[in-house]
Amino acid sequence: MFIGRTKELAELERRYAQPGFQFPVIYGRRRIGKTRLIQEFLRGKRAVYFMAAEQSDRELLTGLTQAIKEQLPDEHTKYLASFDSWEACFSYLAELAGRGGRLVLAIDEYPYLAKANPSISSLLQKAIDGRWRDTELYLILCGSSMSFMEHQVLGEKSPLYGRRTGQLKLAPFPYYEGIRFFPGWPKEEQLMGFGICGGIPKYLELFAQYASLREAVLGEFLLPSGHLIEESENLMKQELREPAFYNSILAAIAGGATWLNEIAQAVGTESSKLGFYLGNLRELGLVAQEKPVGKGGSRHGVYRIADEMFAFWFRFLPSCRNLIAMGAAERTYDERIAPRLDEWFGHVFERICMEYLKFQVAHGTIQELYADYGRWWGTNPLKKQEEEIDLVLSDETHLLVGECKWKNDRIGAAVFHQLEERAALIRDGKTLRYVLFSKAGFTDDLKGLVRNDLMLVDLDALFRLDDAMGNHI
Repeated sequence: MFIGRTKELAELERRYAQPGFQFPVIYGRRRIGKTRLIQEFLRGKRAVYFMAAEQSDRELLTGLTQAIKEQLPDEHTKYLASFDSWEACFSYLAELAGRGGRLVLAIDEYPYLAKANPSISSLLQKAIDGRWRDTELYLILCGSSMSFMEHQVLGEKSPLYGRRTGQLKLAPFPYYEGIRFFPGWPKEEQLMGFGICGGIPKYLELFAQYASLREAVLGEFLLPSGHLIEESENLMKQELREPAFYNSILAAIAGGATWLNEIAQAVGTESSKLGFYLGNLRELGLVAQEKPVGKGGSRHGVYRIADEMFAFWFRFLPSCRNLIAMGAAERTYDERIAPRLDEWFGHVFERICMEYLKFQVAHGTIQELYADYGRWWGTNPLKKQEEEIDLVLSDETHLLVGECKWKNDRIGAAVFHQLEERAALIRDGKTLRYVLFSKAGFTDDLKGLVRNDLMLVDLDALFRLDDAMGNHI
């Protein structure tokens, strides 16, 4: 079953319906669902799909030749073992597109092809500027190497610069698409399963094989046969040259070191040397830097692990390696992970709540069109102590602030009044609204507050987006 990616599919279809040569570029980190998206798009279309691998240039040309022969049988290639050159192959594709209407050529994992033949981008440029320009060819280049795709395909120094007609950088699923993988799980477990998988489609598919969150974590993280037990380390080895040092940085952040000097101290290096490494992790989407939204916040940003699967892995797996090797998977989950899972998930819940608000803004359920989204932290001058606000949405004249509680106790009026007090620190004359998210619901004294500027959102509401438009999850 294909879930999500409706916007991306619609964009690919929109360009498919336009006449003339088209060239969208699709990229994103491993397991994000690029190949699955392409395959879904190609259904029922006249197309050639080719996935490059770590092979020689000649082997790759032969592989594309075979893909053409198998997917578009033709008398001209019936007895052909391989095209003599890439130019001959591209010329034949131009001929096919010219005499048969729209033709899609999808080259997956393009960086492998470029590694085997460094001139391939120049050859594609020549084909695009030459015979392909006036055909109905629809070229898709796809890759998992983020830096390669952004610099060597989309970058100004690339021979292909300016040729693409569209680009799609795939992001993890938002929670309201991710939870659809677990329709039979309790609501709490659906959200936590989404959070542990970080919204990555492949990981969600793996978890979807199990009847509960406990079984999924056991099967994929805590058993030697699990697909995710070494996933983070493998991805680091494939994408980065010094995986051990990057692992140390991620472990430090997962352990609570969020300021630059704290991370440097934890990994045993100078702060000035971390910028390069943190930049690479940010480029891969594994780390993000946050600065407070609103007036009076800290001037300096903090770092967090942006990929939730990595955050989960580095929070729990390193300290459990010996137990896993001993075969104590169930005890490891029940005694080491489960008791701390709610605490870890608190920050993930904040991001889920922000996705809920962004959905409401995008669909007009929240009328204000906020421009800035994030958190706030800073000093309360009256109490002379640090304060935080979980959610802050802001524009020139409006402010929405919120708190998120992933606890088994219902939220009462005292939490709201505390939020009012903190919001006053950053209000700066703006029209103010409040929102409270609660796993366990709300007390009667809070629900009894009749206020137009306060929204209360429980788990049921998170699973029921925009009733008026019929967009049920």
